[in-house]
Amino acid sequence: MDATLPALELQDALQRFTTQFADRVTQAMEPLERSSEAGLRDEALRKNLLYVSSALEIASGLDPQVNLFDMIVFVHLSRALLEKHWIPVLYRESGADLAEVFARSEQELETLAEQALTRAQQTQLMNVVDTWLAENPQQIRVEGIRLADFARMAGNAAAERAVQTKGLLSSVSMASRAANHVLLLTERGLFLAHRLPSVWRLQARLAARDIATDLVAQLSEGPDAPVPRMARRARTFARHGAIYLAVLVALAVLVWLLRSHGWV
Repeated sequence: MDATLPALELQDALQRFTTQFADRVTQAMEPLERSSEAGLRDEALRKNLLYVSSALEIASGLDPQVNLFDMIVFVHLSRALLEKHWIPVLYRESGADLAEVFARSEQELETLAEQALTRAQQTQLMNVVDTWLAENPQQIRVEGIRLADFARMAGNAAAERAVQTKGLLSSVSMASRAANHVLLLTERGLFLAHRLPSVWRLQARLAARDIATDLVAQLSEGPDAPVPRMARRARTFARHGAIYLAVLVALAVLVWLLRSHGWV
């Protein structure tokens, strides 16, 4: 059976999901970020930034159906590694709320997939992801993996996985590709304009914490110790801040142009 959810509705549903997901993750991470263990606090803040920015990146992609594929991959992989590695090794009982957030998010994506994907697509997608997980038991950093990446990763079933992945991507309907791109672009612009500041704040907190950690470590080494890591942190923070600001300005101009021409 063909997918029945139009591209604009799917895009809107993914953006709503992302907003709720980001808020839930941030709330679940707050106790972890207040932990008395420095290592746990720092990793929780990094994970918060990775989860939120990854979801935001996916939801603002070019094709809503591909975005749904990638969001399912992202949430499924992240939940699997959270339960397999991060909770037993680092978060322990403090990670229970975060585990519940991912379980709930995966259920919501399953409901959305039933409206937008065929049963065959859903089954094939899960087979590809679970096969990769079985082949890569040592991989614990998965937030940046997308569906298209599976076709390029080595493994015992790499050739078969590549065929399945390409089949899923090629199955994206022409109707989705031919949707009203002006409206989709406007939706993405408004969505990013609202969500990017929260990512920027997380980036600022992480950069400030890393700079402070480096400063303390290097002061303890003596007054003559070099500070190249602090300089790199500061440059990274400044660069990311400039990028986010430029994106926000560009989106504001885009929305103004679209509205002034009566396109939205």
